[in-house]
Amino acid sequence: MRRWTVSLGMAGALVACLAIGVAGSAGAATLPFTGTLGINFFGWRDVAGKAVYLTVPAAGSAQVTDDGNLHLLSFTLPGGTFGPSTVTHYVLETAVTGISSLRFTLSQNLSGSFSGISGGPPGGGPMGLSGTAKMCMTFGPNCTANISVPLTPTGGGAGFGIGGTRTVPGAVAVTMVNAPWTIGLPTMTLHTPNSTISAPWVQPGGFAHGPASLTSSTAQPSGVVQLVTMSKVYTSLTGAFPEMPLSGVLTLHFVPEPATLLLLGSGVAGLALHARRKRGR
Repeated sequence: MRRWTVSLGMAGALVACLAIGVAGSAGAATLPFTGTLGINFFGWRDVAGKAVYLTVPAAGSAQVTDDGNLHLLSFTLPGGTFGPSTVTHYVLETAVTGISSLRFTLSQNLSGSFSGISGGPPGGGPMGLSGTAKMCMTFGPNCTANISVPLTPTGGGAGFGIGGTRTVPGAVAVTMVNAPWTIGLPTMTLHTPNSTISAPWVQPGGFAHGPASLTSSTAQPSGVVQLVTMSKVYTSLTGAFPEMPLSGVLTLHFVPEPATLLLLGSGVAGLALHARRKRGR
């Protein structure tokens, strides 16, 4: 019985080593992930009061750097991971608001670089998007009468998820005051009403945790990192929509590669077989 217990301990050690790697060796690595990129239009909520995010799923790989103890320090995300996609949310309260649907058209995300994820003040970084967010006021695929918010950055680099201020002329002129992505809660103030809108628009905000607990040991399979961003949008429709929030949520869930899972399963099976042979003697 004692040998069986020791073999289970060995299996547990193998699981730990293969799942998270050997701690104490800081450096860069490539981690595959599944994730979602979501946009919330102007604080829009469903009938239950929950913020409605139009989300685009994706899978890819991120280049991560840890401190040797699996604390995620920084990571980069390649462009083109998310998109192309168009997501439409049809609004039930059309008779009251005059809005028929919300539409998020994403050509792709641009490359992003994020630092300060674990330790110290909340970190983050810029990652732009190529696409548009539309508030549609008529039904139909063309969405002709709308407020269109361009997410693609200008030549100077200002844009949603990056920072800076951008003004776009048109039938409905739009000015955006942008902020980069953060692992904390972005804070902006609306003029009408004059109040801080970091919460509840992007609750629960950004975070990073490992697979076992709400810690920052994220740089391993089953670690999760979430970043949020916000823009303050001004339009020329000063009566109906003078100033509104536009928020984004980026969530990455790191997953083991199939080869690692196969090796892990083979190792555990081998240890179990060895233990049974020992017991049979």
